[in-house]
Amino acid sequence: MISFQNSFSQSFEISEIFNSSSVVTKKVLKKDFTDVAGSPYLDKNFNRGKIIFNNGKTYDVLTRLNVGTQKFEIKKNANSQASLIEIDNSVKIEMNGNIYKSHKIKIDNEEIIAVLEDCIELDNISLYYFPRKVIKMPVVTGAVAPSSGSNKAQKPKWAEANEFLIYKDDKWHTVPTSFKKLVSKNIFDQKLLKKYKKSNKLNIKKKESLIELVSYFNSI
Repeated sequence: MISFQNSFSQSFEISEIFNSSSVVTKKVLKKDFTDVAGSPYLDKNFNRGKIIFNNGKTYDVLTRLNVGTQKFEIKKNANSQASLIEIDNSVKIEMNGNIYKSHKIKIDNEEIIAVLEDCIELDNISLYYFPRKVIKMPVVTGAVAPSSGSNKAQKPKWAEANEFLIYKDDKWHTVPTSFKKLVSKNIFDQKLLKKYKKSNKLNIKKKESLIELVSYFNSI
């Protein structure tokens, strides 16, 4: 039983978090992804955050997101051992001022559970950020003899695969990186979308710009 203090100086037992059916925990495996170059984390450092339950209970923790596994790691303090947690949709994590929740999404006819950052949730349209990474395998161009015995085989590496998602009309849509492709996806009325772009500085790679776009189409 590990006790700690929250910002209101109330004493909690960290085991209370793990006793909830909303959280599944296990010890972090130290050798996870040792054969993969790079980092599977959104941020290698643990940041101050909160675990927030729907029943109102809140716990202050140090946390980071393993983007590779789509799970959070939490610690009581900088010197304590980390635990890996998997959350359901009745729990949210606050980290660096952003709110993350578990969502069941369907993209390209594939249904998955993903941790998404809530950018903005409105009545008709919502915008989310999907922080994800994939393991990219080295390209094999042919059997080439190494020039010396010191050469090492290339390792697979973590590659960024982040994307924005729009939830509209009970469907999930990925936001493409070009305006032409966004128009062709028919998420929004094409004429209104083109008109909006002419009147606004739309950058579909920026969260703030997409929030303004989603807010506009939600209001009409």
